Amino acid sequence: MATADATGDATIMGTLSDEEPPPSKSTTIVNPLGAGHTHTVIFLHGREDFGEYMAEFLSDKSSDGRTLPEKFPTMRWVFPTAKIRFSWFDVWDVRNPEEKKELAIPGLRESIRQILEIIEQEAKIVPMERIILGGLSQGCATAILTLLSSGLEIGAFIGWCGWLPLQRSIEEFDDGCIGKKRDISRHIQTILQSTQPATKTPLFLAHSEDDDIVPFELGNDLHQIMKRLGFNVTRKKYKDGGHWIQPDHGLDDMCTFLEGVMNI
Repeated sequence: MATADATGDATIMGTLSDEEPPPSKSTTIVNPLGAGHTHTVIFLHGREDFGEYMAEFLSDKSSDGRTLPEKFPTMRWVFPTAKIRFSWFDVWDVRNPEEKKELAIPGLRESIRQILEIIEQEAKIVPMERIILGGLSQGCATAILTLLSSGLEIGAFIGWCGWLPLQRSIEEFDDGCIGKKRDISRHIQTILQSTQPATKTPLFLAHSEDDDIVPFELGNDLHQIMKRLGFNVTRKKYKDGGHWIQPDHGLDDMCTFLEGVMNI
């Protein structure tokens, strides 16, 4: 595993001892296990967290006993750390994100710029259609707005335990424009005061009913709105799993999605 600073330089991390050092504030990168590099996954952590901690889920095993890097040995995994107090944007109440929603806009604009810079760097290594964007919780929320506002034709999107920031404003979108990506993105650009168009990347959205941080209903709303906007959504819901990647079936479902949409 490596970390990269803002210039893209990387340093190799050794095995952590029992007395772990503070987590890195830089981007954590897990390079492919295989000889080649065909795809890149950029995955955003949740609120008040670090990319280094988010990367720990790569040690979890699917039902066949393999980790994600073992199943996809030519994938590079990139885990950025948010610059705003280790959160991607400010939120007054995560259970009711519409309350004082204006607080979120400055952080969202800055974080979207940060993620777009990373995507641009990775696109110098692999084609844009082989880049997968995603995140957990607030990372999912930030990534989905990055997708909606960027216009980049990336390969796929993976979201866990997420919601759609500025949901009510986005729901005001005119039904007559559904499926027209430039109209979708112009609407979101107006909300964020940004300047890019939107896309039709296939989406994987997953949420557990017993999530005690981000209500399951917010994940349902995200699913319904993305379908209404014309996206091809694979939706997975689980009875249990909490506020995390569902431990029994989550990795398997995510792998099945990636294998299907990326032809891996």
